[in-house]
Amino acid sequence: MEGNNIPEKVHSQMLRAGSQNYFFDVKKSTKGNNYLTIAQSYKDKNGQSVVNRIMLFKEHFPDFSKTLTEIENYL
Repeated sequence: MEGNNIPEKVHSQMLRAGSQNYFFDVKKSTKGNNYLTIAQSYKDKNGQSVVNRIMLFKEHFPDFSKTLTEIENYL
């Protein structure tokens, strides 16, 4: 990764759910810390590609995971 600012991909998984795709990518920052990006990809009603992305740092993951587990009860 020397000499560039492109994050190193550590692990990737894709989830196909109906007409949407979710991409889970663990990357390594330039400082050496791992973080997660979650991208949602789908086509809108006009056929245009739409991508929504969030970035989640390792120190926030326990609370994020706990909140997802709690919110699952309401689905």
